[in-house]
This record gives sequence, structure tokens and C-alpha cells, in this order.
Amino acid sequence: MKPKKKRMTGDERRRKIIQAAMDVFSRSGFSGATTRKIAQKAGISEAMIYSHFKDKEDLYSAIIDQKMQESEPLYHPLDAMRKKDDKRVFETIVSNFMQRYSEDTTFLRLLLFSALEGHELAGMFVSGPVRRFFGFLAEYLRERMDDGAFKAVNPEIASRCLVGMVHYFILLKKIYGDETLQAIELDETIETMINIFCQGILKEGKNGNA
Repeated sequence: MKPKKKRMTGDERRRKIIQAAMDVFSRSGFSGATTRKIAQKAGISEAMIYSHFKDKEDLYSAIIDQKMQESEPLYHPLDAMRKKDDKRVFETIVSNFMQRYSEDTTFLRLLLFSALEGHELAGMFVSGPVRRFFGFLAEYLRERMDDGAFKAVNPEIASRCLVGMVHYFILLKKIYGDETLQAIELDETIETMINIFCQGILKEGKNGNA
């Protein structure tokens, strides 16, 4: 006699729906994704989706919330910031962004689709977690400028430049399929980006540590 299959809890089923929805949104866009496709991907009934989420907008919002809860701690190197270990601050942020999005571009594709479709949910991500992160990083950069460690530049622009290098590299390698980048090791990419950023922002004679 076969053992009974363990019944999923409500939270487990909710997570399964979110994962399926993220995959469908990333392949079909917000407009092309239907709750029927999501249900098929998750292996559940369409009605089950509506028992957890009001509509596609609610599901999309849940995806963003979950991704931010999972990833936000990775991009806030508080210990390195307290020690004013600048290089480790930048290495932590760049490494985590690079590794996370290089391994799985699903969420990145989802965000690109929603932005290209002009859907208001694209703004939800940018005006919420993205803005908070850039504000957090800009504040650290501003503090280090006040300390005399960094050149006096616009910290809001500088914070976006750091992440922009990572974002564009992943787009070129994973989305556009730039052949030149396929053979380059991740560690070399990260080190190069950190060196470029540090050489641009550090004052002469500074080594990135207090």
C-alpha cells in the first residue's frame, strides 16, 4: 500500500502559487499571463488561486513582497557599514546581486515585462523596495563623503551606478546572450566592477577602509 501523499499547508500552497505565477509572468508578461496558465503550472485548480489571492494584481504584489523579504537582508551589509569597510560594503552588494540574478533571471524578466507593458505594478517595485535600497546606500555614501573618504559626488547617482553595472551585465549575459561574457568567471566580473567603482569614488590615498 502506497503511503499517503502529505497534504500541503495553506502557506505551502500559497508559496507554490507565487512561484508558478512568477514563472508565467516572466514568460508571458502581465497581460499574457492568465490565472488558468498559473493554475496549470502550479498543478492546482483555478479556484484555488482565488482562495488565496483576489486577482492578478494581488498575486503580483505578493511576488514582490516575497522577493523583497528574501533578498533585502542580502543588500544591507550593516556590519561592514558600521566598520566603514567600504570595499566589503560594495563587494557584498555586488556579489549578492550578481549571484542571485545570475542563477535565476525569472524575477528580472518579470520586472522587465511589467515595465515594458507600462503596467502600474512596475512602479510599485521602483517606488517601494528599490527606492528604499538606493536611499539606504546613498546615505552611507553621503556619510563617507562627510568623513573625507569619498569624492564629493551625487550619492543618489553613485548608488544607482554601482547597481547599474551589475544589472546591465546580467542583461547582456543572461537576457541578450552576449557571447564574450559567457566565458568570464563571476569572481573576475565582481572584482572588476568593485575596482572600477572604488577608483571612481575613493579620494586619492584612500584604500576603502577607515
